[in-house]
Parts: sequence; structure tokens; C-alpha cells
Amino acid sequence: MNGHIVLSPMERERIIQRSVEREHWKTKSTICMEEMAELQQQISKQIRGYDDRYGLLKEMADVYISLKLLESIFNVTPEEMQKAIDVKLARERSNQ
Repeated sequence: MNGHIVLSPMERERIIQRSVEREHWKTKSTICMEEMAELQQQISKQIRGYDDRYGLLKEMADVYISLKLLESIFNVTPEEMQKAIDVKLARERSNQ
């Protein structure tokens, strides 16, 4: 991975917006689902003993970007997302 690339938060957001505008939302959503499936496969490989940290990081980054794309496609605000995360984490805490 090229460690010399550093994008500003504003540049990241601009790239996400342009990506969403460039393709139909259904196509982009399908690609996001495919990226999530690729992460599942990579996790399965890790469990089976294939130590591929680079592959895992790559797929995790793809899913992180996919989530940002989906937030944009479905007009999810940062506040809504944070609230949903907090609810889920509170539930996780109560299960500990």
C-alpha cells in the first residue's frame, strides 16, 4: 500500500460525492454489497490461517468506503449514523 498518499477529509468527501454521481445508485449499492462479500472471504481466509494483513486491510478499506458511499446514497447524516452506532455499542456493552 502506498503510505505516501494522504487525502484531506474534504477531498475524501468530494471523491465519494463524485463517485455517487457518476453511477446509478442501484449499481453503486450492488458494488458495495460485493465489496462486503469480499471482506467476508478475506476474514474467512484469516480464520483458516492465511496471514494476509495487506489483503485484510485492503478489503476493510473497501468496506469503509462502501459505507461512506451508502451514507451518501441514502442520505444518512453523520448524526444519524453516530446515534445508530451508539445504540449498537450500548447493546454490546450490556452483553459484556
